[in-house]
Amino acid sequence: MNSAMPVTISAAEVESACSLIEVVQSQRNALGGLITGVSVMGPRAVITNGENAQFSYIARASSTAPTIVKFGSVTGSNSAKGLPVVQAYIGVMDYETGSLKYFVDGESVTRIRTTAASMVAAQELANKPKYITVIGSAPQAIAHAKAALELFTPEKITIVVRNAAKGDAVRAQFQNSSPIEISMDIEAAVTGSDLIFACTNAMVPLFKSKLSPGTTCISIGSFAPNREEISANTVIAADKVFADDAATTEAQCGSIIPALSSPNKKWDSVFSIGAVINRTIGGRDNADEIICYFSVGLGVQDASFIELLMSKKLNK
Repeated sequence: MNSAMPVTISAAEVESACSLIEVVQSQRNALGGLITGVSVMGPRAVITNGENAQFSYIARASSTAPTIVKFGSVTGSNSAKGLPVVQAYIGVMDYETGSLKYFVDGESVTRIRTTAASMVAAQELANKPKYITVIGSAPQAIAHAKAALELFTPEKITIVVRNAAKGDAVRAQFQNSSPIEISMDIEAAVTGSDLIFACTNAMVPLFKSKLSPGTTCISIGSFAPNREEISANTVIAADKVFADDAATTEAQCGSIIPALSSPNKKWDSVFSIGAVINRTIGGRDNADEIICYFSVGLGVQDASFIELLMSKKLNK
């Protein structure tokens, strides 16, 4: 029996190991590899319990990469208790022996790879963004805003928050010279925005208006059937809809499920972003298209980031 205890990798170690550019590339590899079969994953399991959800994934980024098993929960009431809303844990198994080699902080992995995958989607689908809107005030929203500043250098980023206190806390995360504006008017913030990142735990739609021509809306909060972060009507009115994985999203995304059966939708199918990355299908065809992208979160995303992380740890 293998009695060696797995090595624990903390959130601080995860966050300091890799650059944004490196993690973005890992997500390109994961999402593109899912289409070609290089990246493999088992079924994604989500159990809902009222407003809360528990989840588990199993995946591998390549034939010689470690297999990861991730499990965790999303519990909205934790914020009032001083606990993380998202809690996750990742076991890393050696690809040769199957032994559990590492135990990695899953919340940091989730935040970093989700942000990086959103940046990949934005690079592939959005017009060059001058005006970006980020909806949310939690760590995911902050991470998206910081990554967008680094990669796109927009003229303005509006971060939409629920109250002034949250706005002050968010503003403190950025230098005074950053083109960051704080707003509590979500309808005004999304109107005319080139690129929207919706990063919330909302159960019901954040806004009801149709998106402006040319807007790309990237949603990470509709990860379960009971979560409709972006209104189904907004999705129905879009010209194209993409996802991290079309099949998973059609079964589990609360914004897409009700839109699929609508006779009024302008699009025929949900497309996986990996096909755009691999250039087997096109992304945006013209500057006026309204595009929605949904991320429910995939095990291959974690697995590809873990593969990168292991290369950094083992090369020390």
